[in-house]
Amino acid sequence: MAISIGKLVFVCIFLILCVEMPTSLANEYVVGDKRGWSPGVDYHPWAYGKSFRVGDVLHFFYAPKVIDVASVDISSYALCDSNVKTFYKDNSGQTSITLDKSGPYYFISTSKKGCFEGLKLELHVI
Repeated sequence: MAISIGKLVFVCIFLILCVEMPTSLANEYVVGDKRGWSPGVDYHPWAYGKSFRVGDVLHFFYAPKVIDVASVDISSYALCDSNVKTFYKDNSGQTSITLDKSGPYYFISTSKKGCFEGLKLELHVI
């Protein structure tokens, strides 16, 4: 009987760890790695091959008050137009965004020419 209780305790602990583990596996990404969020960087290759998941955090580092980061809808992303629909915008120089739901995310810079100089990022969260 002691062996089956021991196995039961082991299975219970294992299941608790399995349930808790996904939240502890969140990744943190510095957008653009060493180049940060800056004009002239192609962010498509940076995002390609990464598996972004709910709970992951994106860190944007950029020149404060000169460049910004805005979370926008697909139309704003495609047109580089922040006047269509902006969900969030910050120009502090250090922006952290937690990916809190699955689906597509679109980021642009609304600074003068920013988006047109490559400051745009599309990614999909699973």
